[in-house]
Amino acid sequence: MPDHSDALTRLVQEHVGDGRALTIRAFAERAIDPKSGTSISKSTAGNLVQGHSVKISAEVLGAIAAGLGVPLAQVQLAAMKQYIGVVVDDPFDASTADDDTVVRVAHHPARAAEDMPAVRAFVERPRPTE
Repeated sequence: MPDHSDALTRLVQEHVGDGRALTIRAFAERAIDPKSGTSISKSTAGNLVQGHSVKISAEVLGAIAAGLGVPLAQVQLAAMKQYIGVVVDDPFDASTADDDTVVRVAHHPARAAEDMPAVRAFVERPRPTE
C-alpha cells in the first residue's frame, strides 16, 4: 500500500491515547458500527493509534466513527486520503453562501483546478431553470 498520508491515523490520535479524551480500551469498547454491530478489538484500536495499517471495510469505518464520536463521513474521508490517496474537496471554489450549490470532487491531492478542465466545465455548465 502506498503511503499517501496519515489522515485517519491523525484523526484517531486526536481523540485516543495519553492525554486525550479516550483511552485505547475505552475507544475499543465504544467502537461498534451501529448498522452491522461490527466492533474492533483493543489491538486494532491500538494499531490505529500507532499508525499501523488495518483491514478497512465499511463496517470498520462505522465502528471507528462510533468509537470516536465523530460523523462517519469524516472517518470515510480520512480513510480515503490515507489508504487510497484521494481527497474530496471543492477545487473550483464553486460552493457559495448565496446558493444551495455544494461541490465536492474526489481527486488526487496533487491535482489542482486547472488540471481538471472537464470537471470544471461540468461544474460551471448552465443549469436548467425551474
